[in-house]
Amino acid sequence: MASSPRSRRRRSPLIRFLKVLYIILVVIALLVVVSYAAFRILVRPPEVDSQVTFTPEPVISAEPGQNPAPAESTPTEAEPTPLVLTRQEGVYTCLLVGVADMGGSDTIMLGTFDTNNKTATLVSIPRDTLVVNSGKNSKINATYSSGGVDLVRETVSDMLGVPIDFYVSVNLKAFAAIVNEIGGVWFNVPVDMNYDDPYQDLHIHINAGYQKLNGQQAVGVMRCRNCYPNADIGRVQTQRKFLAALVDQTITLSNVTKVTSLINIFSTYVDSDMPLDDMIYFATQAIGMDLDASLASATLPGEWISPYYELDDEAVLELVNSLGIYEEEVPMDALNIRHP
Repeated sequence: MASSPRSRRRRSPLIRFLKVLYIILVVIALLVVVSYAAFRILVRPPEVDSQVTFTPEPVISAEPGQNPAPAESTPTEAEPTPLVLTRQEGVYTCLLVGVADMGGSDTIMLGTFDTNNKTATLVSIPRDTLVVNSGKNSKINATYSSGGVDLVRETVSDMLGVPIDFYVSVNLKAFAAIVNEIGGVWFNVPVDMNYDDPYQDLHIHINAGYQKLNGQQAVGVMRCRNCYPNADIGRVQTQRKFLAALVDQTITLSNVTKVTSLINIFSTYVDSDMPLDDMIYFATQAIGMDLDASLASATLPGEWISPYYELDDEAVLELVNSLGIYEEEVPMDALNIRHP
């Protein structure tokens, strides 16, 4: 039976609505596809040198035909063979430097991010680590006072034989501001902390145990090194754990409304040479990462021999190789570890 003109008129508004809805959905789908394609084109992996070249120290030898032992022999410098290592694609490095108002770097860490396997490593470098600064023995934290983050970067790269793609320098006030902005951070303080330094206006009094820390307490936990029997070694372990807790409790849906204020905090207290598009790239690569399973941490192995923390060459070499920065095995010649 043929439908009446009245029934056709009743259906026509519905048909028109469905057509409009269909067109809207098609347009939205096209926008999504185009936006995704543009994102993939514009947000690209950072470009870094694919190879790193090391020039070992010259080998001093005697003139040909002479025994190198006698004093009358004339030493010559044998031209060293450059060492070339190929970087693993998709693996990036970043130096994290925490700076206190009194000068010097209170925290030094080397971070690596494997974007292929979605894993990251954070290596703490004790502030008393023995290095060379202006031709003399020095603690690595003093390099910041001598030459800023650039000298810290150069020293760490030379010591460990690794390229440093980016740096992030953070005033420790940033931790207080961030913690207060998100309403505190739950953290298991490992030891009772009681320390006063009137010269730095630093007063730390925090009981051990799981608790919510405010901004001032968080900075105290990050800075207290005399609270541990092994001084800086105990502190750097706590620093890594606190950073992981801070990141985990900051990146939550409940803090979405605080994005603008958090960005303002970063712009005030954080300095970095990482371009914005690279930051966006790394952020997209980190989406969905489980920090408990994907973030490894370590401290440069060594021994405290007053007044310096002296590195263990073989153990450091093993740690550097575990970072997966290069395709090849890193030889000892690539490292430049200082000993008295």
